[in-house]
Amino acid sequence: MNATELSIYGLSFGSAVIAGIASYPPVAKKIARYLRDKSAETADALSEMFIDLSRGKVWLLYLLAPIVVGAIAWLLTEQWLFAVVGLAIGIALPRVMIAQMERQRKQKFLGQLVDGLLLLSSSLKAGLSMMQAFQVLTEEMPAPISQEFGLVLKESKMGVDLSEAMGHLKKRMPSDDLTLFVTAVLVARETGGDITHIFGRLVETLRERKKIKERIKSLTFMARMQALIMGMLPFAFAYLVYQMDRNYFQFFITDPTGRIMLVSIIILQLIGGILFHRFSKSPL
Repeated sequence: MNATELSIYGLSFGSAVIAGIASYPPVAKKIARYLRDKSAETADALSEMFIDLSRGKVWLLYLLAPIVVGAIAWLLTEQWLFAVVGLAIGIALPRVMIAQMERQRKQKFLGQLVDGLLLLSSSLKAGLSMMQAFQVLTEEMPAPISQEFGLVLKESKMGVDLSEAMGHLKKRMPSDDLTLFVTAVLVARETGGDITHIFGRLVETLRERKKIKERIKSLTFMARMQALIMGMLPFAFAYLVYQMDRNYFQFFITDPTGRIMLVSIIILQLIGGILFHRFSKSPL
């Protein structure tokens, strides 16, 4: 199958999906409302990550992702069941991508927090105020920590109280490490303690927590690999068997009992994956 045929089949599949949705106005209205709500939510989430993407482009992403993934699934298998599964995956794909971007950004922020604390401590020892130290951090440190503390500075310049601005920072980057930092800053601001000494102790605490996390991660590596392998084996086995004999799985598609078994298998597989993930997850 050449590129021209792939394009024709993909466009035909997308047109069929759009025509089918348009033929049922109640369904079309619900889908339009879903796309509008999700695109607004996703655009706001991207804005918090300092990614400028309009709601119109996000709306288009939510519209095209299910069609594209469903068309690819149908082209690879020529089975409508897999095309429907591809549609479902495409619906969830944008939100999964955004969640992964948020998770990576948060991990990068937490990885920069210790260096940021050391820079703040050095700035305070040099005689700068807390706001001036935040300004140095935004100028010297890379994103995302510079972006987040730059937003704290902007809120402070607009008249927002420091405790409220730091509370907003905690909401954007929820973590125990950042909570310790924010609490230390606010307590020292109220009591007038030696903030540089507090930062030094806090750096030691965060470094020890990081060592413990890395040790737990190494100890649970085998469990996570087993979960990944056990989760992929059924799909790999089904794909290989399907390539050898495409009629082998017709029982699961055509027979009512087979369809019930297929749904049960998928549900149990998902439950097993969730349990493996929870058991291997670090408590810190």
